[in-house]
Amino acid sequence: MFKRCLDKLKRVKTSLLALISGALLPLAFAPYCLPVMAIISLLLLLFVIRKLPAKQAAVAGYLFGWGYFGHGVYWVYFSIHHFGHAPLWLAIIIMLGMVAILATYMALLAYLLNRFFGQHSAVRYLLAFPGLWLALEALRGVLFTGFPWLSLGYSQIDTGLSGWAPIVGVLGVSWLIVLVTGCIACVLFSSENKTKIRAIILALSCWLMGWGITTTTWVEPAGSAFNVVLLQGNVPQEIKWLRSFQRINNKMYLEMTKEQADADLVVWPETSIPAFYHGIKESLMKDLREEAITHQTDVIVGLPVMLDGASGYYNGLHSVKYPDEFYLKRHLVPLGEYMPLKPFSTFILDFLQIPLSDFSAGEKVQPLLKGGGYSFASSICYEDVFQQSSVDGLPDAAYLVNVSNDTWFGDTIAPYQHFQMARMRALESGRYMLRSTNTGLTAIINHQGKVVNQAPMFKRFALKGEVIPLQGATPFVQGGWWIVLLFAALLPLVSFLKRDK
Repeated sequence: MFKRCLDKLKRVKTSLLALISGALLPLAFAPYCLPVMAIISLLLLLFVIRKLPAKQAAVAGYLFGWGYFGHGVYWVYFSIHHFGHAPLWLAIIIMLGMVAILATYMALLAYLLNRFFGQHSAVRYLLAFPGLWLALEALRGVLFTGFPWLSLGYSQIDTGLSGWAPIVGVLGVSWLIVLVTGCIACVLFSSENKTKIRAIILALSCWLMGWGITTTTWVEPAGSAFNVVLLQGNVPQEIKWLRSFQRINNKMYLEMTKEQADADLVVWPETSIPAFYHGIKESLMKDLREEAITHQTDVIVGLPVMLDGASGYYNGLHSVKYPDEFYLKRHLVPLGEYMPLKPFSTFILDFLQIPLSDFSAGEKVQPLLKGGGYSFASSICYEDVFQQSSVDGLPDAAYLVNVSNDTWFGDTIAPYQHFQMARMRALESGRYMLRSTNTGLTAIINHQGKVVNQAPMFKRFALKGEVIPLQGATPFVQGGWWIVLLFAALLPLVSFLKRDK
């Protein structure tokens, strides 16, 4: 009886520690910005599952995943409830369902680690653990349209490991931080001094080489710097799509643009015009085009688009001096911009009263838009969380433009997480990024992922600055991202071949 009670108490303690260790991991990301918590959290996970049978390790891993994603993406309920107008209970159910699915990746990690790699410390911590993490994180980024939010490498954007990003991208940085954690685990848990010494040398090498690489110049100027202005309208989501507000909204952005006569480029946020292009082509767009031509200023606007002959509509980006040139968003947000698993999911539309919630996806390959005298690579909102988007349009593009409407996230941790991912995209690609949003975080980010200038949150603002057009390609753009994906496929296989016999 006493033994059963003791065993139950131990299981409860293990479960709580696994849940807490997972909940600590989002502290490594923005807005908390405590990158060391990535190592602490993963070390706690390894400690919790170290002596557990594989099935019990899977349960602990699943609870770790609940802490990780429950804390990290809790804001999903906020978006669905406050702006999708779903009942609170439904919003919470959808959010919990999403967390339950994401947590299975962590359960699989813990199960495989303890099922096949239980004895040999070097193989377990230096090969299998980083390899399995990398493979599962890569899988999470593509499976069921992909959700790479909170990929571990983002948490290291301000550490020495970020020097590796222009070579191996965010997934490569994820592998490196897990490898460093595995090295520390070797020192703590291995009984072999040789393994401990090798682990210490390997961990130091990762950090020192990363710091050294940060001084490497991968790209060079393609011309002189030019002046840009990023508009942040701070329009409340509740009134943005009201027909009665449309004229007020358009007039506000037009007046803000007219005040920037000395700018070479003005960028409006995602769907800053709450009307289809064809509906304002002969009114607002005509006025904007005349303004742009008169002052020799390129104006980039975000708005919904219906193309001639097309059955659907698109979330678009348009350079007003070129009437026939559009960028159409390719990677749509499930439940926000389209309904997956139709027709079974259409009942959700009865609850989610989101304007234009059934966009079509643009073509995978599209011509680059032009602004400020140079071609640029476009992304709209959610698209910049995908690693592959860093290479699209490069090396031809001289800079990156991302427009977003993070109003959906409200005053939660999500806008800061999203902004951190945008910084990683600039670092990977070796290009400046111009990020124009409705409520923040609007910013100019340089090719090293550093914030050059930033607008205050939740304030109408015209952010001014300079951008240096760049040419050349980082190793990541030249093919490094393919190497990382190949690495993600091969590492688990190599680990399995080296597993405990």
